[in-house]
Amino acid sequence: MASLIGPEVADEPGLVGRDLELSLVREHVHGAGEGRAVLLRGPAGMGKTRLMSAALGELAGDAHVLTVKCQENGAGAYATVRALFAPLGLTAEDPADHPLLRGSARLALPALTVAGAPAAVPVDTYAVMHGLYWLTAGLAADKPLVLAVDDVQWCDEASLRWLGFLLRRAEDLPVALFMTLRSEVEVRRPDVLDEMADAAACLTVDVQPLTDDAVRDMLTAALGTAPDPSLVDRCMEITGGTPFLVQRVAGELRNLPPVSGPAAAALSDGFGHGAVARFRVDRLTPERLAVAKAIAVLETDDLEPVAALAGTRPGPAGRAVDALREAGLLHPDSLGYRHDLIRQAVLDATPDTELVELRERAARLLNDSGSPTEQVAVQLMRLPDIPEPWMVTALRSAALGAEQRGAPAVAGQYLTRALCHDPDDVELLADSARTLANSDPRTALNRLEHALTLVTEPRTRCRLIIQYVVTALGAYHSLRAFELVNEALELCEIELGDSPADQALRTRVEAMVLVAGLDEKTTVRSVSERFRDHAAPPGETAEERLLLGMLCALGTLEGRPAADVVPAAERVLRMGDVSLGGWGALGSSLTLYLADEIKPVDAALTALLEHARKRGEAWTCALASTTRAQVHLWTGNITQALSDAQLAFDLAHRNLRVFSAVGPQSALAEALVHRGEAQRAEELLDMVGRPRLDQFALEYHTYLMTRARARAALGDLEGALRYLRQCGDSLAAAGIGSPVLAPWWYDAAQVLAELGRADEGLEIVEQVEPAVRRWGTARVLGMHRFARGILTPGDNGVEELTEAARLLDGSAGRLESTRAEHELGRRLLERGDAEGARERLRRSIDLAVLCGSKLLLAQALPALAAAGGRLRHSTESPTDALSGSERHVAERAAAGATNREIAEALFLTQRTVEFHLTSVYRKLGIRGRQELATVLAGRWNPAQ
Repeated sequence: MASLIGPEVADEPGLVGRDLELSLVREHVHGAGEGRAVLLRGPAGMGKTRLMSAALGELAGDAHVLTVKCQENGAGAYATVRALFAPLGLTAEDPADHPLLRGSARLALPALTVAGAPAAVPVDTYAVMHGLYWLTAGLAADKPLVLAVDDVQWCDEASLRWLGFLLRRAEDLPVALFMTLRSEVEVRRPDVLDEMADAAACLTVDVQPLTDDAVRDMLTAALGTAPDPSLVDRCMEITGGTPFLVQRVAGELRNLPPVSGPAAAALSDGFGHGAVARFRVDRLTPERLAVAKAIAVLETDDLEPVAALAGTRPGPAGRAVDALREAGLLHPDSLGYRHDLIRQAVLDATPDTELVELRERAARLLNDSGSPTEQVAVQLMRLPDIPEPWMVTALRSAALGAEQRGAPAVAGQYLTRALCHDPDDVELLADSARTLANSDPRTALNRLEHALTLVTEPRTRCRLIIQYVVTALGAYHSLRAFELVNEALELCEIELGDSPADQALRTRVEAMVLVAGLDEKTTVRSVSERFRDHAAPPGETAEERLLLGMLCALGTLEGRPAADVVPAAERVLRMGDVSLGGWGALGSSLTLYLADEIKPVDAALTALLEHARKRGEAWTCALASTTRAQVHLWTGNITQALSDAQLAFDLAHRNLRVFSAVGPQSALAEALVHRGEAQRAEELLDMVGRPRLDQFALEYHTYLMTRARARAALGDLEGALRYLRQCGDSLAAAGIGSPVLAPWWYDAAQVLAELGRADEGLEIVEQVEPAVRRWGTARVLGMHRFARGILTPGDNGVEELTEAARLLDGSAGRLESTRAEHELGRRLLERGDAEGARERLRRSIDLAVLCGSKLLLAQALPALAAAGGRLRHSTESPTDALSGSERHVAERAAAGATNREIAEALFLTQRTVEFHLTSVYRKLGIRGRQELATVLAGRWNPAQ
């Protein structure tokens, strides 16, 4: 258990020799800006805690100061967080009504309550950290907040990761974070600590040994007289200038007989050891030694378990504690050691076999007394093995508690330890794989593989394989998952009966064959062959809707008629079922929006987004925002696409730090191309870090299309054409026959027309025609007529373009309609029909403005001028100048949300919201949010 930093002890001298360090800390914390951190680093005994205490003393009058000293034994997930906030009453049995726990801050409850989450279900890690951030922000709104963490190397992993999270987001909060770190201790999580130490807001101070002058000052203060120079030299030789050891030497000198005098001769051979290690246990009686060891192992202020572990009663144990205090080992008002070096000396003097026995007995005592299982687990984690079944039970219970707190990685560590008892426990292997699925997917998959070698029972085997599929998708390792799930399907067909449970399991396995098989290109054909004649289930159960939604996705990729797959997709979404991973809803959404059935998809994604925002589930928000951005792009709503894509990108990269995501970059880059920022779009695409990207069925082709459009916008038509042909070849190789999933042929026709290579373009258009007619929506038919029209000269080309404009008019394909009207107007002008040209070009401009596409608008305006047309109104709206993030903030502000509510919903800081709103007001030329709604909802018709 973490405990608060102890008070200054009366016989300890004041801070000596640290003026420079203290001035550096003072200047950093009180300098310009907010959200500062200080890391004091050095070996044990160097005076880091004393230095931090001195700095905190200067801040205490003007700030909330919350302190904690981490202990090596720890106390489970978020133990440090709970110790920090305990003085505020936030870790009480039921703190839900605490005034600080409002809004998103309530998401912090699982980390604060001793019993864990209210509901016995795993909690999203990011949601808990998001809640703790808003709890901190609320506390800092009253007056500046200082968080001090002593011995951060012992901090539990969940708390440490939150401290890093806070430091990244605290640039606009009046918060200072102080930490001390023992540099000689091997750090278990160097990535987190290194990241914090390297942050621009963090001042790292390597606390050095004292100088000769500082040692002289310490000895003078202790002895009451200036020491002989030889004594100072000898003290430096013994202690190396380590303040704690200098203090020990000074204490020993005070106890020498006066006859010896304060001279170097007093520090004769053997004295140095006695002075530096006076606290060692060779002077303790057996009873006191037993209590000292119990305190070192348990690290608690509760005397009763200390007495039990020492093999005595509280009365005698209390007397032993008094004696230990008199000997200078313990703090005067707690069971904490005066310094960790003292505790370590006690442990070092304990034989390994005895120490193992003590830790095992401590775990048993804590378990039998009903202590929180995470306290029991802390002791068990330090044992060389787990010899008894009750220990496994305790570790499993602790793991469940960690999951409920939103610390699955910690739960995984507990379960990994439990596996030492029986490495072949299938249930433990599966549970540990689940907890490690996000933090260490490779290990999770290895454990599932091992579990599968131990299991022959068909139902258990099928469930393990389903878990493997879900884990493998997150690790981009679906080929092995596809192999296993096909085996499971064959097992279902042979071994499973007709009971409802067996039918549900079989249906889910079938669905997971689709989920795994549609992820990578090399398995799409196999999926198509296996499910070619599969009857669609009625969708009455969650499993059936999962399968039905994935069958819709398969039909879409194959390019089956839209009329055949849309009704089933509508049925899935109409049920509002996003259970079982939400794969069915995602599959049916893909079908519906590509078939231009937009409303049900938009409604489902919006509901999912709001649900995820309230729960603080940033990754779900990122996925839903990416998908909704793609839908907006498909429907020609560039402004909303930019807003959603920017949110998804910010969440994935800046908040969650998931750099392998492809969708957010692709969606944001395409929106930027339409906004006239093709160079920035290319820079975003260059950031894509997905391994083996060219093997994935959906993301790769979206990425190639966006690459091609950015190249074309930059004037590199040949480069664009290479990407488009690469996309077409990849789709064909994978057996993906959809003409709308990645309509490379449509873009290629435009590029080839501009390059004057109509024959090549027409060949492509003819090849894709069967797939276009099979899908059969008015939009894709209009796109095909447009592609043919721009490649066909003369009246025949005009007829094709006229029909394309008719088909696209009023469809969801507003961008395509814009292009058709523009090209038709240009052709009519070439034929001498200036009036007809002006009519078409004005429609093109209206649509470009409505879509928010500066790219298409820039193409249409010169053409209208060439046709002799004039604009009656400006084509620019003030809102065109808003970035995606600014638009998102402005829309919520216009709807009446406060700055804090906006920040919570969009996973931003309040300062960021204020910055965006200030920029919005300046760009729109308004004075405040009262005018926002009017400006954002403005309608204008610039070309009439």
